[in-house]
Amino acid sequence: MAAPPTVTPSNLTGTYSLNKKLSDSMDAVLKMQGVGWLVRQAAAYSAISVSMKQYERDGKVCLDVEQVSTGGLKSEEERVLDWEWREKDDRIWGKVKGKARMIKLSELEQDEYLTSGWTQDCLEGEVIEMLVESRTDTWTADQVWGMAEVNGERRQVRRIVAKKGDKVHRISIVYDWIA
Repeated sequence: MAAPPTVTPSNLTGTYSLNKKLSDSMDAVLKMQGVGWLVRQAAAYSAISVSMKQYERDGKVCLDVEQVSTGGLKSEEERVLDWEWREKDDRIWGKVKGKARMIKLSELEQDEYLTSGWTQDCLEGEVIEMLVESRTDTWTADQVWGMAEVNGERRQVRRIVAKKGDKVHRISIVYDWIA
């Protein structure tokens, strides 16, 4: 279902469903990140619901993300969009550090994959950039979250460029608006 025009990178509050038919396969990226076969299979075949709450606290924009997959497997994450490194022990990716911010597309490192194909409100306003690095391996994942038109409908999209050594994977993850 299309997201309403009120849903923008500066207001992602709502519930979404991962649209696997419109998204690229995550398997190669997950494999490169050292995620085991069983978890990759679960990711490939589970329905995933994502609830987000975006708000301001102490003058900083925060984004709480709760992801629930088939079988009730749940992960929760709070992201502070201030471009400060934060470390985390993640049960899927292991020890990682990450940072996030709101940024104009024109100010992003000019990777055409990350900067093209967004809706007008993203082109004129800001998107969310997240950078995640493994603390125990050499992979990185640069993500841009925003709105894009996919199959004629406005949807929340995450474009990801994941790297490890000379391996580079570019994938788009597409979400349907639920409420």
